[in-house]
Amino acid sequence: MTTLAITLASCEKLVTVTPQNSLTPAQTLVDVNGYLGLLAGAYAGAEGYNYWGRDLIIEGDALADNIVTNNGQAGGRYTNANLFIAANTFNFWTNSYFYINQLNTIIAGINTLTNVTPAQKTLQASIYAQAYALRALYYFDLARVYGWEPNNVPASGPDAGFTFSAVLRLTPITTIAGTTTKQNRSTITQTYAQIEADFLKAISLFQAIGTSKPNPPYALSESSAHGLLAKVYLYAQDYPNCVAQCQAALNPAICPAVLTPAGTYSKAFKSIPNPESLIEFDYVQSVQVAGVTGSNGSPYTYTQPTGYGFVGVGLPGAPNNFSTFGGQTVSAELVASFDTPTDDRKAMFYTSRTATTSATFTWCNKYSGANGLYTDNIPVLRYADVLLMEAEAMAAQGQFGPAQALVVQLRTARNASAAAVPADATLNAFIQNERRRELFFEGNRFFDLKRMAAGIPKPAATGVGTIAPTDYRIIAPLPTSEVLFNPALPQNPNY
Repeated sequence: MTTLAITLASCEKLVTVTPQNSLTPAQTLVDVNGYLGLLAGAYAGAEGYNYWGRDLIIEGDALADNIVTNNGQAGGRYTNANLFIAANTFNFWTNSYFYINQLNTIIAGINTLTNVTPAQKTLQASIYAQAYALRALYYFDLARVYGWEPNNVPASGPDAGFTFSAVLRLTPITTIAGTTTKQNRSTITQTYAQIEADFLKAISLFQAIGTSKPNPPYALSESSAHGLLAKVYLYAQDYPNCVAQCQAALNPAICPAVLTPAGTYSKAFKSIPNPESLIEFDYVQSVQVAGVTGSNGSPYTYTQPTGYGFVGVGLPGAPNNFSTFGGQTVSAELVASFDTPTDDRKAMFYTSRTATTSATFTWCNKYSGANGLYTDNIPVLRYADVLLMEAEAMAAQGQFGPAQALVVQLRTARNASAAAVPADATLNAFIQNERRRELFFEGNRFFDLKRMAAGIPKPAATGVGTIAPTDYRIIAPLPTSEVLFNPALPQNPNY
């Protein structure tokens, strides 16, 4: 696991610690640094390849219509997900609860310390605030992967009326006996209420610290907590609160991100950190893939052509003979969704053969090894995403003029036509298409389609057609081991 550099916005220093990724003996949690190690471990868990480190951002598009998985190049990776075969989807339920327990331990214990020096008070408060925000993020991801959204529970089919969501564990398990405690799933309403409460608690704690702009944005902050809470409200169709949280997130007094100007979209993804990131997870080549000389689990190795990839320079065909599992290619439908030939975002696409075939494919260059061989930071929340969430929430309330202005602002920064943006009810659909054009290969497309209950269209090349919005396969199954341990959970329908 990575070593985490946690930035405290209130002071100009980095605190680097080794993550604690096991049930920590009580004697190690005797000071602030012990809890800092526990927090580092929880961040490291979120960075895993089966979670934010790859699957959320790549599989989130492979399940939808932005990616065509070429099995001959991918070696079977994401093939069944791309074909929407049951049970071939995300799998981070069990690991998430391991790290949630670490966050629960922080929340329950860090303020009981009696040996905190005045110089450590801000660090203590920051760890406490981040623990709430990170727990909220874990639970939000569990909720949207393993359950339906509020106001989006199917009225027909196998999932009709199915309102179960996450298991809300909010107190730490500190003994082996505690791991055998059975607890059933909470409802969608209960789960979203807890996520909201955790983010609001984190925001209040960050405000009490008096945080400003985090630099770099590698740890959760007041700005990113507002932005992520905005996404929770968007999924819950609470549009007024979504708008308020978006505006708070982009407050220049606390927001570390900017909307990059025209002509710089591709450059931003080669920059460390991305100047548009409210929060991104930092990956260090010498730590994550030290000594790696072949294919691995990184987004780079899943999205770049084997033998023809390139690192950082952004020029297709640069010879380096790097081996990859590159089979996650850009769908023709995604390319066709761009309505302006000069759109900067299209520069992320390039065509290339691979070392194993003469056939040519279209590739996405968002993960190009910008931070070292096979290594890229992961954008968890970008400025453009927040801007489009605010526009969507405004348009959903009939505020088409202000919503149009936000979309025009974004498209102007992307060299895309402003004249194409409508100012009536058709803006709602336009914004969804704009989210697709802006956020491809960042894991949003599947979840946007899911929460809109519009069905999941698949690329023509897959031969799958459109997945009905009530299809049971849209929510992932709980791990079999979890259901065998506690049959009363319950398992998601039809699995």
